[in-house]
Amino acid sequence: MKRPASFVVFLLSWLWLGSAQAQQQGLVQQFTDSSILLANGDTLEGPLTLNRREDVVQIQLGDGSVRTLSAVAVQSFAVKGEQIDRRRNPYYYDDFYDARAGYYYGNPFYGTRPLRRRQERPDTSLVRVFRVYRWNRGNDYSDFKSPGFFEQLSNGPAILLRRESLVQRAANYGSPYGYGAYRGGYPYGMGIPTTQLYTDIKDDFYLGFPDGRVIALRNPKKDLLNAFRQQQRQIEAYAKVNHLDYANARELAYIVNYANSLNGVVR
Repeated sequence: MKRPASFVVFLLSWLWLGSAQAQQQGLVQQFTDSSILLANGDTLEGPLTLNRREDVVQIQLGDGSVRTLSAVAVQSFAVKGEQIDRRRNPYYYDDFYDARAGYYYGNPFYGTRPLRRRQERPDTSLVRVFRVYRWNRGNDYSDFKSPGFFEQLSNGPAILLRRESLVQRAANYGSPYGYGAYRGGYPYGMGIPTTQLYTDIKDDFYLGFPDGRVIALRNPKKDLLNAFRQQQRQIEAYAKVNHLDYANARELAYIVNYANSLNGVVR
């Protein structure tokens, strides 16, 4: 049965509005366990809610009270027990433990030690670590910097960091969100344009330095090599020989660890 054109317009508007509202609210994640190191040196433990866009955490304390903390009040925190999000690749639920410890392919320290196997299914019991850095929130022309939460993915001194946010993407028949996905009850997308919007989670990578500086890796390969200018050829050769992808979080962490091992002077 042919649907009225007005119904199709309403449905598309509803899908767009839902996606826009989700993006406006920002990414919110909940964890069953956390340990927060406050700026004053105190620690708090309990279930935690992380608002990525606002850089605010809420922690439920043992007495049942809830405390809200902005990034300025926090040094770092560790979390585990995140609710599984089906938008995620199963490999996302990784704590980067080996990378945070300095591992990279060819590291002599790990020559005789077996590397922990890559996760084959979601495991939210793994611990993830977040640190606070002051940054310009993506505005390279501003000198104003405010504290924000960054997930630590590698060892230092130059540390690979990650921030996550919601973004709208276009889905079509060739994507998992297009053909075969929910399309308003229309078989084969009948009556609906081949492109529609959906909300996805976007990763942004950064490098954090001991002096507190943060630089964005908008183009991970180009910007990382620019940060280690004197070691560009060695890093490129290392990534090529080991078939490492600069856009893959875990593999980029290995590249950063290797770059650190060269004792390069970053800009």
